[in-house]
Formats: sequence, structure tokens, C-alpha cells
Amino acid sequence: MDVLELIRSSTKYVSDQSKHVTINEDALAKECDLFLEENKKKKHKEIWADNEFHYCDVDRTQKDANHETYYSESTAQYIIVMDALNHCFWPDESLEYHHLARGLKQAIEKDAHVFDAARLSQVTPATLHQWFGRELPNIEERCRLLREVGDALTQHFGGSIKELILSANHNASSLVDIVSRYFWGFRDTSIYKGRQIFLYKRAQIFVGDLWGAYEGKGLGKFKDIDRLTMFADYRVPQILRHMNVLQYSEELSALVDSKKEVAVGSEMELEIRAVTVQAVERMRDIFNKNHCSLLALEVDWMLWGRGEAMLDTLPPHHRTFTIFY
Repeated sequence: MDVLELIRSSTKYVSDQSKHVTINEDALAKECDLFLEENKKKKHKEIWADNEFHYCDVDRTQKDANHETYYSESTAQYIIVMDALNHCFWPDESLEYHHLARGLKQAIEKDAHVFDAARLSQVTPATLHQWFGRELPNIEERCRLLREVGDALTQHFGGSIKELILSANHNASSLVDIVSRYFWGFRDTSIYKGRQIFLYKRAQIFVGDLWGAYEGKGLGKFKDIDRLTMFADYRVPQILRHMNVLQYSEELSALVDSKKEVAVGSEMELEIRAVTVQAVERMRDIFNKNHCSLLALEVDWMLWGRGEAMLDTLPPHHRTFTIFY
């Protein structure tokens, strides 16, 4: 069983036994119907590079999928650094994902070699202060994760992010496995009722971001991109709860609504994440049955974007102090 099948099967195991988080099937079907109606009116499909805070030096006007622009290492370097740092913003309520993405974009636009493996191996808190001009939560651990990326790239891939990506032979499952094998900070697993649960949020989103940035070509070409799941974090369960697709127990609702921490590795935390994965799987299946072909990662991005647009009106998201999301 490969890593993506482990994610699906283990999250289904949690979802089937979950007592704190359940899926409201009627609400899920209703939201899918609403989306299908809205989608008929859309003339433009949003792409990764539409977000102005992302760095991307890929020339997408090139029609030749083998053109060198689709093998540019700069964008891939940016993405691995971004996804190594893409976790746990909530301790600083003024910090959001777009601050991270834009700060890193500005850093690489100033210095094209700033994310070279040798430089990442030397990252300190002072480095991150220089990049972002502000304090980041858990900054020492964030620095350690970046040094880990730099060291692994140097020791196993000649310092080249391109070599790491191409070693997967354009296979998303293989790349998720390689990233989680060599970058220990991406090993997003836990134990639920005696069984190991696999989520691999940041390893999967690295592959998804590559696919989005390179438009499925070159370093972003993956034969099995449809097998990625959604990326279990804070925002998607938050918007699904707002839609009444996810329903929380009274005990969990009280914790989340009072902004108290949900312990990392607890049954509550794992149920939030695993049931979210399974809810998005069902939404994707409904869309595809209605001739609206979407990947699980595209459903994730759609929901995440909706959540970002509604931040001021959404109920609180769950708060878990972790390096995994």
C-alpha cells in the first residue's frame, strides 16, 4: 500500500469511528449543488499563480511542455521553503499565509540564491527576521526545519531541488514518500486508538503547489496528481463547519469556540483532520459524477479561498500547536 492509499485508508478508519466530528450528508450535498450552480457561471478557472503573493518565474505562455521554463529551479526552491514554514500561524493573530508567501517572494526577488541548499543549511532566527521583518511563532523550530531541508538536499540530491523532484519520476505518490523520508519535519503521522494515521499535509501540498505553479508541466508534471487528498489544516474544517458539513460534539465545540487549544495528537484533533479529508473526498466524488472534473486538491483550494474571503464572519478554527500544519 503506497503512502496516498495509507492516507485515505487511515483517515477513513478515524472517520468511521469518530465521536467528536461527523459529516452532515444533507448539508454536504446541498453545498455541492450550490457550487455546481456557481461553477456554471464561471468563465475563468483560477490557477496557482493568480495569487499575487506567490513567487513564480515560470513563463506559462510557452506552449512546449519541455521548454526549460518548466524546469526552473527558482520556483521549486521557493515552494519547498514556503511549505517547510507553512504551519501554525495562529499564535500570532496578525499573521496569515499570504504574509509568509509574500515575504519569501520578496526575499528571492532580492537574491536569486537565497534559497539555495547551502544557504538553507545556515538559516538562523536572524535570517527569518531579515526575510519577513517580523517575529514568527516558534521561530527556532522553523529554522531547524529549513536547515533540515538544506542538509537533506545537499547530502542526498547534490543540493538540487530539481534532482529531488525528478527522482520521483513524475509520480506524486513517490514524491510525497521521498519528501517525508528525507525531511523528517514533513512526517505528519499520529496514533488513533492504537493505529497509525497518515496525513502528510505539507508533503502533499508541496506536490500540489508544484503542479499548480508549473501548470502540470516539467517539474510540476505528475501522472497521478488525482490521487492527492486535500491538505488537512485549520481553514478547511473551519469553513466546512460554518457550512454545517462538519458537526462537532458539544465538548469539542466548547473548546474551539472559546479558542482553547486542542491537544496535538488527541482524538479530537485527529478526528477534525481525518473527517475533513473524508468530507472533501465525498465532495470531489459528487462533483465528478456531475461532470465537474475536480481534483481533491482543487476542492481544497476552493474551500480554502472561500474561508480566506470570509475570515471576519467565520466561527473560530481549532487551535493546535504543531509543526505539521
